[in-house]
Amino acid sequence: MASMTGRERVMGALRHEETDRVPIDFGGTNSTSIYFTAYDRLKDFLGLEHETVIGRRMTRGVVIDESMLRRFDVDTRILALGAFEGAGHQREIDEDTYADEFDAVWRKSGDGPYLNVHGPFYGERGTLRDLEAYVWPDPDDSGYYRGLRERAQALKANTDCAIILAVPTGIVHMAQWLRGYETWLLDLYKNRDFACRLVELVTDWWIRVVENALDAVGEDIDVTSFGDDLGTQQSTLFDPRLYRQLVKPHHARMIATLKQGSGAKTLLHSCGAVSALFDDFIEIGIDAVNPVQVRAKGMEPERLKADYGDRLSFWGAIDTQRVLPFGSPEEVRAEVRRVTNILGRDGGYVLNSVHNIQADVPPENIAAMFDEAKAYAPAQ
Repeated sequence: MASMTGRERVMGALRHEETDRVPIDFGGTNSTSIYFTAYDRLKDFLGLEHETVIGRRMTRGVVIDESMLRRFDVDTRILALGAFEGAGHQREIDEDTYADEFDAVWRKSGDGPYLNVHGPFYGERGTLRDLEAYVWPDPDDSGYYRGLRERAQALKANTDCAIILAVPTGIVHMAQWLRGYETWLLDLYKNRDFACRLVELVTDWWIRVVENALDAVGEDIDVTSFGDDLGTQQSTLFDPRLYRQLVKPHHARMIATLKQGSGAKTLLHSCGAVSALFDDFIEIGIDAVNPVQVRAKGMEPERLKADYGDRLSFWGAIDTQRVLPFGSPEEVRAEVRRVTNILGRDGGYVLNSVHNIQADVPPENIAAMFDEAKAYAPAQ
């Protein structure tokens, strides 16, 4: 087969077509990047010299430099929104703690990631009155969109890669950050009016931001991506029936907004054992799922490809719980071949690690993963 461009490779795979090799993503979304300490070691290993730029403060994941992307022949490029600039709740609390524009508070320790420790609806502030009194960040804030169109056009003009618009985090995550993880889950059962209204308001804000972004760049992008974790290692985060009643209608509104604003494919990041929701995802128009956490229950590549491979594409799937951090480079290469042979057959697969590459992954294993993916083509 003739060599393809990155854009052709990614879009062909998402159409479930045969491609010259499996497409490679590295840093094309907020959930397919690399932790900054691992990135520094990877730069040293490859002999690359450039500044390490943090792309998302919360996760401490980096913006992959163009020299690194070209080294691994990566087929994707991220297009991220800018930072909120208006009057909001954001503030620096101390050297390890900050509040974002929603007044969700984040704290780190040393080189560790930021963890959500507080929010505007924590504790007893869980009433409808609290919700109605809350001042939301302005979804029309110019900081989100400053230079977005120009950056999109530059990517389209200067690369032949698939451009991925990273839109804001999803509504389940946002509700948990504003209310507290455990409390929001309890609200689904014991404070349902509040839980439902919170999700509705977050969805309204999210849709307005996305509409603005797509007005600017809808014609220049190939994929849209957002994250909303719905799984644990063993099961969905809550009963799938609750998902269908309380969350899915809002996810459907969100996906409809993405589809109406561009012809781009839709990519949902959702960690854990989420295959019980795949039919729901397909029904509302999700084209691909990430990270394909292969060591979670029911997420075996063979099963996923057999049951959903003609209706859903898979993005990720190279194990970060054992193989990447603890395997040898040859074991990593073997895993790349194994997963590519399963998920990459007849298209429908974009290769990346399961979630952002973490601090414990040796640089030689990262290089082995991407180099093997570049060199290997599965039998069709």
